[in-house]
Amino acid sequence: MRIPSQNRLTAGANMTPMIDVVFLLIIFFLVSSHLARQEYRFPIDLPSAVSFAPLDPEKQLLTVSIDRDRQIRVAGKIIAMSKLQQILVDYQSEQGSKAAVRIRTDGDVQYRFVEPILREAAKLGIADAAIAVQEGDSP
Repeated sequence: MRIPSQNRLTAGANMTPMIDVVFLLIIFFLVSSHLARQEYRFPIDLPSAVSFAPLDPEKQLLTVSIDRDRQIRVAGKIIAMSKLQQILVDYQSEQGSKAAVRIRTDGDVQYRFVEPILREAAKLGIADAAIAVQEGDSP
């Protein structure tokens, strides 16, 4: 009489690596969506414009926000202009020629508070700079 063996091989796929990959993807999308929402956490009444170029979702933009009180924010944190200069230097050295800056500013903020940011970006060779607007009615 033959004794049943405990060492039977079963045919099938090992699901452990697939589950690991799924969990890593979930974590990646949770973290990336959290970072994307940080810039919109502080509501800003954007200036309106009739014509504008749509935002390219493929670009890795550095978003700088200026609220009604003229406070500069990057990634939701209030920063000084000197700190923004260092952030722009680091960003430009990391991205190289693909560096792009988007400025979200309140419609009531005067241009004289936006211009230093554009000037600093231009000094560093960041040619792709844009001001975020909302679609407005034609005059």
